[in-house]
Amino acid sequence: MMAFQIVGPLIASVLYVIVFQKAGFRGGILAVCFAPVLGSVLTAFLVRAMIAGGGGGMMLLPLVSLPLGLLPLVLLAFMAWPPAPAAPLSTEK
Repeated sequence: MMAFQIVGPLIASVLYVIVFQKAGFRGGILAVCFAPVLGSVLTAFLVRAMIAGGGGGMMLLPLVSLPLGLLPLVLLAFMAWPPAPAAPLSTEK
């Protein structure tokens, strides 16, 4: 069942990569698109560690997964976008 918890963030990350590329972003900024996958893996690891250690601190888990899941959207909303390419000139008269 744990394998199914990563499917949603994985699909979201692929879609974020597509949206970022369509918006004109290139290079290292695309690594941010995989933050939801990192959040899911980190949450699964923390849950296993907390269960093995006694179960304390479960209320803090959303403070890990929520910001990592929303990071690509926050960057799209508040980061300066690359300039749009110039429109091709028409050769028709």
